[in-house]
Amino acid sequence: MLHVKNASQYAELTVFETGKEDCIKSKAISLTKKPYHLFHYVVNGKGTLILNGKEYYISKNSIFFIPRETDAIYFTNKDNPWSYEWIGFDGSKVDEILTELEIDINNPVIIDNNKVFKECFDRIMNHYTTNGILNIYAIGCLYQLFGEMLAKKGNTEALPSTKVTIELAKEYINNNYQFDISIIDVSKNANVTANYLSTIFKKEENISTKGYLTKVRMEKALEFIKSGKFKIKEVSEMVGYKNQLHFSNEFKKYYGKSPLNYFKEGVEWWKTQEETNYSRS
Repeated sequence: MLHVKNASQYAELTVFETGKEDCIKSKAISLTKKPYHLFHYVVNGKGTLILNGKEYYISKNSIFFIPRETDAIYFTNKDNPWSYEWIGFDGSKVDEILTELEIDINNPVIIDNNKVFKECFDRIMNHYTTNGILNIYAIGCLYQLFGEMLAKKGNTEALPSTKVTIELAKEYINNNYQFDISIIDVSKNANVTANYLSTIFKKEENISTKGYLTKVRMEKALEFIKSGKFKIKEVSEMVGYKNQLHFSNEFKKYYGKSPLNYFKEGVEWWKTQEETNYSRS
């Protein structure tokens, strides 16, 4: 019965390993070549994958793929360390399935907005934790994972590629606005040129890529400033501006009022709240 119990006995689809880890801030992994493929599911946090000379900035509810016999480096975001689950797999049908899904060394990131894929990872991980073996149940869960991916691909195949590109760009900006990123960085992550991205972004969103980045930064900055908890210089750095004067000029251009004015309003609001609370006590 060993061939039934042990997943490695199956040729068509095989699960070699699974695991999970909550990474510390300094955690970086330089992965040596493995004789099978790997999926990592990011449960929380953010990180970076370097694969085939390209960088991918990856966040929660995403899977990143590392092909067999391939070196890779991946490391966590120091401010928001990631935790992930992984699966090592292979088999005679795997490459055919991956080709159908268009998952390869040049397209290694899969988004799981509805957390459907995560359920498959969890079942494999939980079953292994309980039983201490990867068996036919794990293979069944992996088949289901591929089935869900194929179903999603079928549902989204009709979406214009421009929409997908724009969503990738927006997601990158939303996850990285606090860093000193450029429009070139955004376009690289979306796998298009900066000029092309700006053209389709303006057409579909009625705002330029740079304008969207500024919008995200300014809205976040206003939240921080109105709280009255941070100095203007701190807010400037928190939304990706190294130069405080540049930030203040951009802020005033966007809102018609300097960040200092909003800061004073926030401080006054907090004072009022404190006085109200004090009078009630």
